[in-house]
Amino acid sequence: MEVFLIQSTRIHPDVFGTCLIQDIQKPSLTLQQVSSLLVIGGNLTVGRYSCDFFRSSKDVRMKGFLVGALPWLSSTQGFSRAIAQLLCHSLIPHVVDLSVELYKEETNQLKDESVLRSVYTFLEENSDMSRLRKKQEDFFQTYDVDSATTLDGLLSIPVGDGEEANPQHKIDAIKECLAETYDEAHVEDAPVWKQMEDLLINAECNQASGEDNDGIKDEAQLVNFQRKILPIDALDLAMRSINEQHLHNAAGKQKQKLVVCATLVDKVPNLAGLARTCEIFSASTLVMPNVQIRKQDDFKSISASADGWIDLEEVKEGDLLGWLHQKKSEGYSIVGLEQTASSKCLTRMKFSEKTVLLLGKEKEGIPIEFLSAVDQCIEIPQLGIIRSLNVHVSGAITVWEYTKQQLKKGRKK
Repeated sequence: MEVFLIQSTRIHPDVFGTCLIQDIQKPSLTLQQVSSLLVIGGNLTVGRYSCDFFRSSKDVRMKGFLVGALPWLSSTQGFSRAIAQLLCHSLIPHVVDLSVELYKEETNQLKDESVLRSVYTFLEENSDMSRLRKKQEDFFQTYDVDSATTLDGLLSIPVGDGEEANPQHKIDAIKECLAETYDEAHVEDAPVWKQMEDLLINAECNQASGEDNDGIKDEAQLVNFQRKILPIDALDLAMRSINEQHLHNAAGKQKQKLVVCATLVDKVPNLAGLARTCEIFSASTLVMPNVQIRKQDDFKSISASADGWIDLEEVKEGDLLGWLHQKKSEGYSIVGLEQTASSKCLTRMKFSEKTVLLLGKEKEGIPIEFLSAVDQCIEIPQLGIIRSLNVHVSGAITVWEYTKQQLKKGRKK
């Protein structure tokens, strides 16, 4: 979308340029919206296409775009803030004559200019701002929108796991540039173990390629790291902290010892709905046939970003039986949601704290070879004439029943 709007604005700057300036000045923009607008603005004001957008170095639209970019210098999102810094640094010299010194008797206009001068001076002289700006300028100057929109450019777009075009978004590309800049600026701030790990990895790579180990010039460098390595007690505390984080969800609530196994479910909307349900009720893990499904747009839309807050595990159908037996050996009770002659009604089921909920296929249910590993089958009571519920709905009802029972146990304690 950004590429399309860049090209449209270059061809019709009066139409699209005016809309761009009006939109970027809106205070109600979401972070996603302003990110796209700033990326478009970066190509048109800093990149190789600035001559297509601005008629001259004193084009009045420069001031309009600057007015829109300035507030985002204080954005809570680092990406938007970084692009705004680049745009302001580029546009201020075209709006304010920096070569003219200000006098003490300042008019209101000159006072406004003094603020812009101060902002520009900081962006120009601060070393971190300069380093960050250099990376972004290189990106905008080298990115070729014309080539990206040719037939060769379109056909070179990689194909994702869903067999659909999966181009690298310009926002993601710039984020990588910003991440590299941050890493370069904070390499000394990294934990000692991380610095040591990177050093040894570089050394191993050099040895594997037959090159001299330039990364470690002498033994003293390794000795210095050894002196700074965390003591065992501190390392043990750090590991405990990590383990504690795995036991709690993003809201700080303790995760339930419930594993929802959806290996047999293949429809993306159902998997996305289950992900959302698992996050809401703090299940420990959602098992899926392919975790790469989380990248698909329909999954993201339905799951409402739940996949970013829960643990996902991939288990293929061919590995499912062995996985179920492994969970049983870990003390889990395997509960299958399936209508069988021996199925117990959900309202009469007493769930164990450590439970694996096995869901069946959308139409066939749980294949017989997996029922042998199930400790108990359950079914949801129905009052209508339709034979079964959607697998996501069935799973959600069962997860809530499990959760309700665990909450009652917690109150009794």
